[in-house]
Amino acid sequence: MGAFFCLFAVIIGVALVLIFFAILLVLISGGLISASVLVGLQQKSVSKGFKTLFLSSSILGTTIISVIFFWFLNKIEHWWSNDISIFAGIVFGLISGWILGIIVFTAAKKMVLFLKIKYDKRFNRNIEEANNDLIDFKDEK
Repeated sequence: MGAFFCLFAVIIGVALVLIFFAILLVLISGGLISASVLVGLQQKSVSKGFKTLFLSSSILGTTIISVIFFWFLNKIEHWWSNDISIFAGIVFGLISGWILGIIVFTAAKKMVLFLKIKYDKRFNRNIEEANNDLIDFKDEK
């Protein structure tokens, strides 16, 4: 009976922790998106809103990953105290996140421009073909 209760408590605990992290993820994502929308509206620029979204999400993601990596590396190698390894992870995450965010934003901007040019060419060609078909139809009558 005691083992059953212990197993049940572990399952409930894991479920509650997963629910907590899911709620935390939703709140952080909502905050990032709403901050990006507000920056875009205040600056009257969609590009600046997306840049804010890319920068903030990449900084947050790389900071979390680098803190975990530096903490784990410090546990293996014993280079620093835990506080210094966490601080080093935060600093590295902020710098690498900023660089990654700029690179991703620039790549996304170039991809959007490429697709826009490709779509405009296709759309204009279809309009020209439709006009030619209309002219041919009028000539037949």
